[in-house]
Amino acid sequence: MIDWETELARVGLFAGVLPRAIGSSAEARRGNPETGIPAAGFGPRLVGETAIDELFIAVSSVIREIPPMEQVEAWVARCGDVADEFARLDPSEVYRDPGAPRILSRDRKIFGTTAFEHIDYSTETRLPDSVANLDPHADGLASVRVMTRRRPGARWLIWVHGAAQGRADDLYAFRAAHLHKKLGYDVVFPVLPAHGPRRISKVAYPGFDPLVNTLITIRAIAEIRSLVSWIAAQDPADITIAGTSLGGPIAAMVASMDPRISSVLAVVPMLDMHATLAHHMARGGSKGRRLAELMRSDEVREVSKVISPLSVEPLPAPDRRMVVAALNDRVTWVSAAQRLHQHWGGRIHWYNGSHVGHAMSPGIRHATDGFLSEPVRPAGPAGENRRAVN
Repeated sequence: MIDWETELARVGLFAGVLPRAIGSSAEARRGNPETGIPAAGFGPRLVGETAIDELFIAVSSVIREIPPMEQVEAWVARCGDVADEFARLDPSEVYRDPGAPRILSRDRKIFGTTAFEHIDYSTETRLPDSVANLDPHADGLASVRVMTRRRPGARWLIWVHGAAQGRADDLYAFRAAHLHKKLGYDVVFPVLPAHGPRRISKVAYPGFDPLVNTLITIRAIAEIRSLVSWIAAQDPADITIAGTSLGGPIAAMVASMDPRISSVLAVVPMLDMHATLAHHMARGGSKGRRLAELMRSDEVREVSKVISPLSVEPLPAPDRRMVVAALNDRVTWVSAAQRLHQHWGGRIHWYNGSHVGHAMSPGIRHATDGFLSEPVRPAGPAGENRRAVN
């Protein structure tokens, strides 16, 4: 049965793309002196970029499959059943070192003019016993794209993609050839669970099942830590991790758990996936508002704390932490990037544009290239400086 109110609300998102873009651009021009967010510029380019963000949100809303409300309510209630257990978990219990991956296959491939290796591997991920049966990727199989010269002493960069990515065209989106050939990095692009060739029918990530979202995130962090062990065996000079949007907090969590990471970069990070879903669903009529209420519930917040980078401290030195914040980010919000920066200290690059527009910004490319080009001391011995933040 079609929820006509929600369908009409979704269609209404398209009619409001330009008015919302103009309104939010005018608001971004004022900045927020109280929180320290600087004022953005104002003009056709910023409004145009912001309209792209709003159009992206509208299209995502229309194509997103929304489960029956009773199903989402049951998923949230399930969070309540395990909330106390999750609250007692220490990060060191959840994020145990999974060890090196078991390489299953390595294939040379070419996408356009970019040659890379596609590697399938398996790794062991320890999930809380009470919910391990909910893991849609319990087979432990994972994938990664790699560009390496196979030489010791190389600098390595892991880049974690955003939502709805994970395809081979990520190599273009994240400038793999430039990072490899110009900056000299051996580069690694993990495919997150439920993305790209790892998509599973009826499993969305992020989706409306908060517990599954949380378990998939824990798995993604373990898979990437396993790749760090594989890189460490190649005798690297240092290892940097970066993440964009959904990949931002995942990169942040890896950098807070693995002392072999020497630098961390979060670009327009989606700091809280459930709060982000709630914000966008609240526009979708009465059903959307109810979904937003569920995603903001205490039960969901309690379970989500275990995947929040605000609950842990990154291990790289403060000057090797950098956040890129888009001043008129309509997808994941500039306030999310600012909160991460306030927690980290370190550096922040304010971009006078939108979430989607960051990918086209020469200024961001210059800032991130500068950060990545700086010499870095290798990370310290295992376990050094690890601590959780209460």
